[in-house]
Amino acid sequence: MRVNSWAVAVSVFLTVAFVSGPAFPADSPYEKEVKAFADAYVSAYEKKDVNTLLMMISTAPPAVSVDTEANGRHVGPAAIKTQLQNEFKEFKSAKLNRTWISVAGKGDVAWFASEWVAEMDMGPEKAKIPARWTGVLEKQGGKWLLVLSHFSFTAMPEPQQPPKKK
Repeated sequence: MRVNSWAVAVSVFLTVAFVSGPAFPADSPYEKEVKAFADAYVSAYEKKDVNTLLMMISTAPPAVSVDTEANGRHVGPAAIKTQLQNEFKEFKSAKLNRTWISVAGKGDVAWFASEWVAEMDMGPEKAKIPARWTGVLEKQGGKWLLVLSHFSFTAMPEPQQPPKKK
């Protein structure tokens, strides 16, 4: 039976998260490193820099990226490269602002959950869209690499209507 790398990453995450609890105290060097990784990844994404993004993902095991699209499961560098190239065609520019992040982990494995506001310029349309990004990182050769990633836009808040006057 072949085990997928994402299944191993999720299993490690669940085991470490729920059995041993968070291992990185707030403001630990690990938390700073993971936050720096997330910021660098987002910076490369905003620049549409596919080569830098691919250098930030694991090749062994191959990284898994999941999104909310119908064909939103991408395994390995080639599939993730295609995903990124297709995404970058959909917008003129993007600016992602982190509003929250939680980091934990143990040893050479770390995970994060984060919330962002994406300011998207799609040409004729512009939008601010709330988003969530979660990921599992593994330290390989002294460098954090993304092993598992899930990015999704959240539901847009309902427009607030002024109260009706009586």
